[in-house]
Formats: sequence, structure tokens, C-alpha cells
Amino acid sequence: MNFFESVISAALNQPQTGKLYLAAVSGGADSTAMLTGLAALRETALREKAPFSLCCLHVEHGIRPAVESRADAQAVMALCEKLGVPCRVVSIPPGKIAAFAARNGCGIEAAARLFRHRALKREARRIKADSIVLGHTRDDLLENILMRILRGSGPAGLAPMRSKRGRILRPLLELSRQDILKYLEEKGIPYRTDSTNTDIKFLRNRVRHKLVPLLDEFFPAWRSSLTAMAETQALTAEFLSSEARERMAWEKEPGELPFFKLKEEDFFRAPPILREEAIFAAADKLAGSKLPGKVPRRLALRRSLEQGPGGRQFIAADLGPVRLERQNGFITLRPVKKLKGERGFSFLIKDAGLHTLEGRIWGGRKARGKDLRIRVSEQAALPMVFRNHEEGDLLIKGGHKRRFSDILDGSVRSRYTDIITVCDAQGTAAFIAIGPSEGLLVIGRDEIKAGDLSFMLGGENV
Repeated sequence: MNFFESVISAALNQPQTGKLYLAAVSGGADSTAMLTGLAALRETALREKAPFSLCCLHVEHGIRPAVESRADAQAVMALCEKLGVPCRVVSIPPGKIAAFAARNGCGIEAAARLFRHRALKREARRIKADSIVLGHTRDDLLENILMRILRGSGPAGLAPMRSKRGRILRPLLELSRQDILKYLEEKGIPYRTDSTNTDIKFLRNRVRHKLVPLLDEFFPAWRSSLTAMAETQALTAEFLSSEARERMAWEKEPGELPFFKLKEEDFFRAPPILREEAIFAAADKLAGSKLPGKVPRRLALRRSLEQGPGGRQFIAADLGPVRLERQNGFITLRPVKKLKGERGFSFLIKDAGLHTLEGRIWGGRKARGKDLRIRVSEQAALPMVFRNHEEGDLLIKGGHKRRFSDILDGSVRSRYTDIITVCDAQGTAAFIAIGPSEGLLVIGRDEIKAGDLSFMLGGENV
């Protein structure tokens, strides 16, 4: 057993006899090395008459070109055949993840992670696996912390990934990417490289290829310092969570849409940081795990709660999928419910060209029956989704993230009775507003060029 395999063995507390481990393998260097190491440990355990079982799941996300995605799946299947590991491939229909991300206001990566974890959990139940093994390395751990610092995460978000959480195991967290590559070279094992790994429009890639090299050059000890800080934040998060539960006990109210309530005096008596922790914990229970990225950042929440001395003037705040309100001596947190009669729709565009969104589908109240014809150029960031507008939708305009209600003043905004949100692979691309006399107004984000999208409503050019 070499160093790499001994680290995996120690992280798994030596693979347990008779247990079944499900390995998530993308075909990249990290997961390929992990699967190879697990297979080597399985052979050693078999010789020592302490066998354990190993299976593999590969998820095709339907995000990248089909040729590349399919080649990854074939590479994983070939490796599994060579190692004698049963393998299953789950393919998600192209455009499904992009549509989910657009509909729920989260990034493509977050949506892909949610779909991947769902597939892993389903497969684990199907084969009765004892553990799901993921290939996150020490580099991934540090990159995650850097990204969360840049996003303004609280203590819980800055805590490091754990090597064990429930059935999830991460045996590579003590190993660097260099350790991974060295092991693969020693074993002569090829691996796949995701073409999107160099695309710096994604935050992780900007951190990995731009920020990390600068930190290595000017702050050589940053890795150990960041790890120590993350461990401190983990302890802080644990303490704050315990204090919030003790001081502010949410009561769950049953009903068609269950909600939480808390006595107003208990809420305002607690320090601001505990209020935040209590809100985020309750929001996670109501909607957070199903709708990643929907609950706002701490700064937005903090400003909502600080509208008067001690926050006493606070009335209500929209937090994406949940709404926080002050009512009859209680603070309530409840899921957002669509207005009665509101029609939901989602229209996916995967290719450049002319497309028609039929009026009967999008259901404009003042323009019912008028088809919206959409011309998409080759330069547009596809896939693209047209869906119902939500109040929390944000568009980058003038270098700032703005809601539709921030862009137009109240008198102008009231003239538009129907709003469509357009999302692409980079986030919210545009707002389309329809009014009875004003016709159609299109507000695109800063990077959107006029030629990327053009429209006709009811046969009239816009």
C-alpha cells in the first residue's frame, strides 16, 4: 500500500468488511485517482479475507457538448471495466439543469451539484450502499472557502468541508492536486479534462486560475492560515447555532403551506447575529435545500432588519422562496405562494435562430393570444430560458444587481402588467415587460448586445 492509498484507508477508518461503497466518478483526475485507490484497497482487503464492495456512478449533466460528455462517460466505464467495478451512468436531459437554474435563480454549478447529489442518493438507495464517496481534495476545500469569503458567507458557510457527514465520505481532503496527479502518473491511469475548467466566467475557475497563483506568490503560507480560520469559523457557527436554538425557538404552524413563527420580543431581544442565524436555519428547513442560492446574502438581510432603532421598525422582507414578516406580536417565516390564478411557464431555447413563444403558453393578461417571436444570435450564451418573473430576480445593470422594480420608477412600472425573466448560462439576461398600451419593453444586462436578442410581439417588431 503506497502513501496515497494509505491516506484513503485512514480517512475511511479502513474500509469496513462487508460494506458497500458508492463512488461518484466524473472522469476527472480527482475522482479517477480516488476510484483507482479504492479498487486497490479492495484487492488488498480481499487477500486479507476482509472484503468490501465497490460500485461507481457517473452523472452526465447535459450541460457540455454531447460528444465531450459522452466521451467522459465512456472513459469512466472503460476504467471501471479495467478495475472490475460495477458502473452505472445517469444522463440528465440537455437543458434540464439550465432551466432549473434559471427558474430558481441559482447558478448552473449549484443546480448541477443538486441534480448530481439527487442521483447519488437515489443510486445509493437502489443498491443499498452504506456510504457515498466523493473526490474532493484539499485544493477544493480551500477554493470553496475563498469563494464563500468573496460571497460574504457567515460562519457556517466558512467552515471547512468535513471528511465525513452522514453517509458522505471525502477521503481525499488531506491530499493536494499534486498528490493526485503523481499517483495517476505512477499507476499509468489516464483521466479526462473538463473543457469548462478553464472558462473564467465561472467563479471557481477565476479563483483557481487567477486568485490562487497570486496568493501563492505573495502569501505563501495562506493555505495553513485559511484552514485555521475555517476551523475557527466552524466552532463559531456551532456556538451561534446552539445559542440561536436556545434563545429563539421557532414554532411550526401546520397547514397547506407550513410556516414558522417566533415571539416578537424573543426575536428583538436577541443580538443581531443570532437573529440572522435563526432566520437562515429556519429558511433552510423551509426551502433552502431544495432551492440552492435563493436565500439572500447576509448584508441584504441585515439591511432589511435595520430599518429603525434596534430593528423595531421592521415590517417585512422578501427572502427569495420565503418571506419574513412582523405580524400580531410574532415574527413569521413562510414559503412564498404564487398568486391565485398565476400561470407558471418555462420556455427553453437551446439553439440560435428564430423561436416562437406562443401567447397561450406565456399567458400575458393584456396581450393574450399574441405570440412572442424571439431571434437569438450565435453569440448569445445558450441554453436560454424564458419564465415567469419573480420579485427576487436580479439583473446586472449599470454594474449593479438590480430588481425590475429598482430599474423603473413606480409610475412607469405600473404601466406594465406582465413581466418575463430571461436567463442564460451566465444568469439573468433580460427582463421583458408587457403593457396594454406601451407594448413591449426589453431591459438587458450590461453584457447583452442588441444583436444577441430581438423580438416581435403579435407581428410587430420591437
